[in-house]
Order: sequence, then C-alpha cells, then structure tokens
Amino acid sequence: MTRDKTYRVGIIGCGRKGHGHARGYEGNPRTEIAAAAEPDHANLEIFLDRFPVKGYGDYRKLLVQEDLDIAAPILPVKSNPQVVIDCAAAGVKAIYCEKPMAASLEESDAMVEACAGRGIALASGDAYRTMPQHWKVKALIDSGALGAVQSINLYQSTTEISGGGCQGLSVLRLFADDADVEWVTGWCGRDPWDDEDQGMGGYVKFANGVDAFIHSKRTPLEGIEVLCSKGVYHTNWNGGHLWRGEAHGELMEDEDFVEEFGTEGWMEPSGTRQRAGIQSIVDALDQGIEPRCSGANMRKVLEIAIGLRQSHRNDFAPIAFPIQDRSLKIIPNKSRFLNKKETLGEAAYAEQIQASAAKPMGGANAGQV
Repeated sequence: MTRDKTYRVGIIGCGRKGHGHARGYEGNPRTEIAAAAEPDHANLEIFLDRFPVKGYGDYRKLLVQEDLDIAAPILPVKSNPQVVIDCAAAGVKAIYCEKPMAASLEESDAMVEACAGRGIALASGDAYRTMPQHWKVKALIDSGALGAVQSINLYQSTTEISGGGCQGLSVLRLFADDADVEWVTGWCGRDPWDDEDQGMGGYVKFANGVDAFIHSKRTPLEGIEVLCSKGVYHTNWNGGHLWRGEAHGELMEDEDFVEEFGTEGWMEPSGTRQRAGIQSIVDALDQGIEPRCSGANMRKVLEIAIGLRQSHRNDFAPIAFPIQDRSLKIIPNKSRFLNKKETLGEAAYAEQIQASAAKPMGGANAGQV
C-alpha cells in the first residue's frame, strides 16, 4: 500500500465502544469513516448524528455496497466470530475487532484462518499491548541493551482472565517474544468446572526458556514486571519504570525513559492505547506486517487462559500445548458476551451511549504511537 492512501473504514456496531473506535479513526489522518452498520435504529441515529456517514441496518449490506479497506466490528463476543468471518469473505484488507474476540478455541481458529488464508490483517482489542512504552522496551531487549528476558511477573487481580485479563496476557506474550508455550499450570478463583470467565493464576513455561508467573490476588503492585539479565521494566499500564544494572549490582533507574509518553489521557477519549491501536492497523496495511495486538495473539492468549483452568480441572497437572480439544471455551461476562442493552436495561444503556457520543474527538496522531 502507498503511505499517502487514506483507508476507508466501516464501523459495524454503533454502541458505546463503537463510538470510541470511531473517534480514534476520525482522529487518524490516514483513516476515514465511510459507513456504519447497526441494527438498533436508536443507536444508529445517535452515531450518524455524531459521524455523518452512510448508515445501514444490516452489516451484510454495508459489506456488499461499500468499498472498504478496514472493517471494524465492535460487537458483543457472542456475535463477533461470524461477523469477522463474513468481513473476511467480503474481501476487506484489514479487520480490527474488540476483545475477547471469541469464547472458544475453535471459533478463534476459524477467525484467524479466515483472515490468514486471504492475507487479511486481523487485530483484536483496544489493548495495553499497543501502548508505545512497551514497544520501546521490547526494542531495547531485542537490541541486547537489557540482556535476555529471564522471567516475567504479571500482577493481575481481575475477575475476568479472558475479558479484562487478556490485556495483561497479551503484554506477557510480547515480552516472552511471542514464543510458543510448552506447558502451563494454574488455578481458578472459583469453580474450575465453570465455563464462565473468572480470575485465574498460574505459571507459563515458554519454549524459549522464559518463565512467566501470573499473580491473581490483589496487592499494591499491579501491572507487569519484566526481569532481564541487565535490567528490569515495570508498568502498572499508566506510565512505567525502567532500571538498568547487572545481577548482584546496583540498579539505576532511567528516569527519562517513559517521560516522553506522559500518563494523562492514556485511555479516554482516544488516548495512547487506542491511538496506537488504530495506527497499528494502518501500519499493517502500509507495511504488510501483523498488527501489534493481532487476532493470532488473542487466540494464543485465550489458549493460555483455558490451559490454566484445565490444569486446575486435572488436579493442577501441567497442560501441554497446543491444547488438542478446540471446543474448550471461556464464556465472558454477560456485559461482554451479549448486547449491553440486554444486560443493563434500555434506560441505563441509553445514558451510556449518550455519554460516549458526547466525548471530544481524540487525535490518533497526537503524541507517540
């Protein structure tokens, strides 16, 4: 793709999160919203009032009638897999959906394969993994400046290992160099025989030798800690700290390292996290590379979460990867799995939509991405 091309975007799903993604696309100089699809007429009307583009009540008509570069299905998890597969079949060049992208491994497999087989870039999630400070640290690690990654601590006290927890697991995989997993052991916060999402902890053994520990209990420390042979990186997702030094020696903090990124507005209305996600899909189209938080990554993340639970189900035994039973699933919380209007009620949901529509535009090219 030429780097002066403006990519045409179709938003599928004009709910609260759909507005957030639309603000990100509106703020990026390389993307323009061409059309939107939403079966809920009230939601569509609010969206079109804010973003004056062509509206459709059926996403399939949008895919047929619009010449899109990027399809952006921002949908409940239950309906997301089929819509992503339909977008791929329609011939778009890239798809950027939300997370978690599916409940089961077989659904994730189908989504990734539908896109990979057609050369379509698939991204998933307004994700911590896209945040620029992580990639600056990763570049230092790759250069050898911090030495090799030895182990990783993920401090994640979420009650949703798949819903919200996929954020931390995605960053964990980044710093493990996206290596294959050999095996995991783990435990659940509740009943391991429950397929619904819950908090989990455990250990992940990567094929490249990196050890990763998932801490599930709430403490003053949150975020991720990457222990290298010549340095340590910690972030609680909002900013971060980098220390350099040798084993048994003094650690010196690089105080200027994350200063350039700032800590204000990293999430809303279209802060660093989302700006970086939008820019990542643009870069994927420009350069023919994977998005920073790809669908393939999110499939691996779901597999790790399911592996932790399967370990608990098998008396905490190690679970070898890849997991053979692809029908296994984690069902997200209702607010993620179903349409939020169904779970919140019409009045409460209408308030959320109006609040989202009233937020100011966020520039996707502002700051570092």
